[in-house]
Amino acid sequence: MSKKKLRKNFPGQHLMKSKRLAAGIVEMSGVGPEDQVVEIGAGKGALTVHLAQKAKKVIAIENDLSFAKILREEMKPHRNVRVIEKDFLKVNLPKKPYSVVSNIPYSITTPIMKRLMDRPESPFQNGLLVMEKGAAKRFTRHPSTNPRILAWRMYFDLTMGRTIARYHFAPPPKVDSAVLFIKRKAPPLISVRFRILFFKLASYALKHPELPVVEVFRGIFTTPQITHLVKTLKKSRNTPVGRLSDAEWAVVFYTMVRHVPPYRWPK
Repeated sequence: MSKKKLRKNFPGQHLMKSKRLAAGIVEMSGVGPEDQVVEIGAGKGALTVHLAQKAKKVIAIENDLSFAKILREEMKPHRNVRVIEKDFLKVNLPKKPYSVVSNIPYSITTPIMKRLMDRPESPFQNGLLVMEKGAAKRFTRHPSTNPRILAWRMYFDLTMGRTIARYHFAPPPKVDSAVLFIKRKAPPLISVRFRILFFKLASYALKHPELPVVEVFRGIFTTPQITHLVKTLKKSRNTPVGRLSDAEWAVVFYTMVRHVPPYRWPK
């Protein structure tokens, strides 16, 4: 038997049962007639059929062969839908602006988020993802002490929407789900050309998020620069670095870039 025939859906894929819920999710996404939409883990098409009625083009990605077969059959009347039988993490994504609307496989939530937002120069614009409620809370917690999530939030607004009870899915997950909205910031808090440097700064500073800013940044800024920085931030020198807001992190970053010689920047 070929490897292709053995391919199954991801563990953690929970299909949406309610047509009314699926229609509401698509309505909530704000997808319009000029939009190109990618759907991750399209399953049997619960969301796809509604996306097809709203969007200019829908790219429905499904890794499970049996689901993809059903999906192709269901989508025959919709010429604006393209079904791709493949792992989303290996698919070539559109080169023109696109949005994502998906009830994602929960077991690959973080890899999906990385694929969408690790490279903010990509054409990805906005998203609505249904995921485990705990994951949605983690991505939207303020302030964030996770360097990667913080880096994403320099370029995208992440907000949690409605909770969805587990009984709306088959098989039902062990926990409730939630809607995560992703919207590209215009303008971003940090220029895209600095994305790697910002991640290095966040990773360096958040190794011990409970430590005060004056101690954490001592290896980067001089004492007078730290004094100036905390005044600009209107923070105490003893404020834990993990309590800085997204916007305050942007201030820290640009203060470093403008006033600190590169040899002192985090490596």
